[in-house]
Amino acid sequence: MDIEPTQEAQDDTSQSSCCWLCLGERLDASGMPLVRNCSCRGSSGFVHLSCIIRYAEIDGRNSYQSMRNIGAAFQECPNCKQEFQNDLRYHLERARVSFVEREFSDDHMLYLRALIHRVRVLNAENDDDKAEGDQICFKMISIIDEMKSDHSQSDWSGEFMKMEAVVLYVIGLFHMNVGSEESLQEALKYFGSAIYLFTLLGDENNIISAKKNIAKIEAKFNGEEICCDEGNDLEFSQRQYKYWLGKLGEQHPITIRRGELLAHALYCSNQGVAAERLLTKLAAISRQVHGPTHNCTLSATSALKDVKDRRVFVDSRREWFHALKYENDGLTCVVKGPVVEFSGGSSSMQEEHMLTLSLPVSDVFPGPGTPVVCQGLSESAHFNGKIGDTRGFNEGEGKFEVHFEEAGLEPAIIKHENLRIVFELP
Repeated sequence: MDIEPTQEAQDDTSQSSCCWLCLGERLDASGMPLVRNCSCRGSSGFVHLSCIIRYAEIDGRNSYQSMRNIGAAFQECPNCKQEFQNDLRYHLERARVSFVEREFSDDHMLYLRALIHRVRVLNAENDDDKAEGDQICFKMISIIDEMKSDHSQSDWSGEFMKMEAVVLYVIGLFHMNVGSEESLQEALKYFGSAIYLFTLLGDENNIISAKKNIAKIEAKFNGEEICCDEGNDLEFSQRQYKYWLGKLGEQHPITIRRGELLAHALYCSNQGVAAERLLTKLAAISRQVHGPTHNCTLSATSALKDVKDRRVFVDSRREWFHALKYENDGLTCVVKGPVVEFSGGSSSMQEEHMLTLSLPVSDVFPGPGTPVVCQGLSESAHFNGKIGDTRGFNEGEGKFEVHFEEAGLEPAIIKHENLRIVFELP
């Protein structure tokens, strides 16, 4: 069992940190180091894996006696109340399954929940994890079949049917992540069966998620790029974010991840201002609550960096560049590139061919979704100083369709010469 402390843990353990359970410093009796993969900061939250497993088992037994579940100690740090992540989560999910198998295997619903948590942390590209995942998938189907044999068809509804649907969906995800042609065919079968049950249950969100995964697999089989319905993706992402925001609050990692997905959908819909505002908020919340090295913080910060890239089209070169800043009182724009465009709006610079140019602003055209501010308008002077993003462009007339951030302002058609890129939103 190999588990390494993170760099943050290594830095902090040099400051006489100790296991918050046994108070021992450094290695435990089996030679395992102190670890911390939650949202604790400073010298708090460090623990030996063996200690936290014992703690979770004791807490699980007590919780089962009173609530018929094993609590959250295998999944959530008792100190910061946030989920474990990375290697620590991986090992604790394995320990959770072992614990339930030893002591509560007759509780089928509890057993299935433990198996679901475990299979979702496995790396399907790793041979050992794939083998374990195959065993878990077989075991979950066997448990479902055993449960069905104990219930009549009329009784198989509600929480039982929902558990079967979730099991089928999770098995589909595992096979999808394996990625072989045979596994992808299996994934299609399981997603289809899950959709049938989610439909009976009226679970629209999971129906959409399963259908999206089916579309990804079919696109891969056909050698096609995945075609996204931006309107539906945005609506779905908004609904998901709102749901988790109400259920868990804005600080929970699940809410932050859903917010990041919403920001991506906004960005793909050319709503650059809203995407940047949301990611700025998510990154700040995650940094404050979970710390700068937490997965959520790193992911949100990386996404924010991508969204803040100002892609522009340089007309004289007929190529895309990244705009960096204005110079000469706004008469010229410094750009760097060219960049290679990919599907979904992402781009990459070719380092060996990269140029930095200072060009007249008349040669630099903001890309779709770029934050801009209006200036120099006379007939529509009320738009001057207003921030929005570019949604459409009429090349013949050199005019952009701009959607404004301020409530009550209708979209407007603005000449290129009356727009300036906003590099930092106020």
